[in-house]
Amino acid sequence: MILIVLLLIFVPILYSLNTKNPSGTNISSEFKPADCEFLYDLTYLKDGKRFHQQKIFNREMEIIKNAQKFLIIDFFLFNDEYDNSMNFPNQVEKMTDLLVVKKKENPEMPILFVTDPINNFYGAYEENNLKKLRENGIYVVVTDLNKMRDSNVLISGGYRAYVKWFGTSGGGFIKNFFDKDAEKVNVRSILKLANFKGNHRKVVISEKEALVASANPHDPSAYHSNVAMVFRGKSMEDLIKSESIFFNKLPNVIENFKAEEVTSPYKLKIITEGKIYEEISKNIRDAKKGDEINLGMFYLSEFRILKDLGEASKRGAYVKIIADLNKDAFGLEKNGTPNRPALSELKEDYPDINIRWYQTSGEQFHTKFIYFKFKDKNPLAILGSANYTRRNLDNFNLETNLAVEMEKNSTLPREMEEYFSRIWNNKNGEYTLHLENFYENRFFMRILWKIQEKTGLCTW
Repeated sequence: MILIVLLLIFVPILYSLNTKNPSGTNISSEFKPADCEFLYDLTYLKDGKRFHQQKIFNREMEIIKNAQKFLIIDFFLFNDEYDNSMNFPNQVEKMTDLLVVKKKENPEMPILFVTDPINNFYGAYEENNLKKLRENGIYVVVTDLNKMRDSNVLISGGYRAYVKWFGTSGGGFIKNFFDKDAEKVNVRSILKLANFKGNHRKVVISEKEALVASANPHDPSAYHSNVAMVFRGKSMEDLIKSESIFFNKLPNVIENFKAEEVTSPYKLKIITEGKIYEEISKNIRDAKKGDEINLGMFYLSEFRILKDLGEASKRGAYVKIIADLNKDAFGLEKNGTPNRPALSELKEDYPDINIRWYQTSGEQFHTKFIYFKFKDKNPLAILGSANYTRRNLDNFNLETNLAVEMEKNSTLPREMEEYFSRIWNNKNGEYTLHLENFYENRFFMRILWKIQEKTGLCTW
């Protein structure tokens, strides 16, 4: 009897350990010339007042408005559910309405919309905006997370073996975590949430241009600080290919799309999932004395990346990190993991590294951006959806980033350096704080983030 019980527990866990992401994920394309446009959103304090500088959402809406042949859109968060005591811009409704108008204007134009099941609370109900898109002829794909690799095997093994077969639809009695006034959810949807996996991408593609971002068009996220890149060129075809994994067959106008060749001082490639880690780690390890690494990150806890950054500083590279305090989450206060214990310990291990906190005031420093200023070769930037955690970089989540190589005297590296310098040096605003302001040296917190990072028993 004991043997049977052990088999029922451990066989599903062993199966879960051997799951993989679908074919077509974990890709790295070739560098190709691209016209590029760097965008960022910032929320910051100045003279006791809160300011919002926002460009990304408006640029996404512009891409949608200008599309004439097709649209592919892939966003992790796309819902307007939140505690009504707070007030946010209605980004989701605006984008939903615009997409519906586009479809009515041109019913034959394919509009493909991909999102994560977090928006319908893992199948407990249908989110209103997604329902409106579907009812108006837009092809909506809610990512099937069961096809993805398991990051939290202690939960996922048992879930796959004994729970997933019952589905998640149907009424429940548990309050919705995102909005206490929204539909209640059931136990099965909570258990699916506990698998802690997701399609975390942020992508918009038309026949004219493409955008990859760290930002979601999501009402409670509207004031987050983020980065994005708009580009044109042959890499658009590679980005479409990376999104084709969600469809049995793409419409012909998308399948046969050929992007125009461009002449540009920039070269760009698409990287997804584990290839993001490889590109980041390679360039950090290439950095030597006289080189600079500027990193802005929402979550920074991946063990190998932390060590790579520390060793780069030890070699004489000038490493600067701006990190979110991990204290704000849509009206809830978090405990500071993983960033505060991870980066406080990193500073102790590598005293030459430079770290500052972004001074959030209810929103998040949601940026995922690294910029390399090499002494002996062209600058390189990597940005997109991926946080620097095990789940984001080790083929668990679905992620999309761009790597952009730039000629030294071109416009883009200057813009990126000015962006980072502005928030590092608090130019015309209060953006960042010294590491000591939120230093975390408690033994329990330092152990906790390591256990969570290693096991996947966390939301990051």
